[in-house]
Amino acid sequence: VVITQGAEPTIVAKEGAVTEYATAPLSAEEMVDLNGAGDAFVGGFVARLVEGEPIAECVACGQWAARTIIRRSGCTFPEGPCDYKKE
Repeated sequence: VVITQGAEPTIVAKEGAVTEYATAPLSAEEMVDLNGAGDAFVGGFVARLVEGEPIAECVACGQWAARTIIRRSGCTFPEGPCDYKKE
């Protein structure tokens, strides 16, 4: 189970263990539009999950995707190459 909480830590419950993953803060100026942030998180998370990556990497990619969407107006993604860097 994965629970996102906006600026609060992402919580993952798996195999009887609960783990919190810190969320990088965004300034008020960076928060342009929150629509689609949850969907973006799921997309990033699942993209890494299907590749067999560890849960921490899945969360990191999900958080990156959500931050990317939040910084833009509407549910849009920047043009050009993806700047995600695997941790």
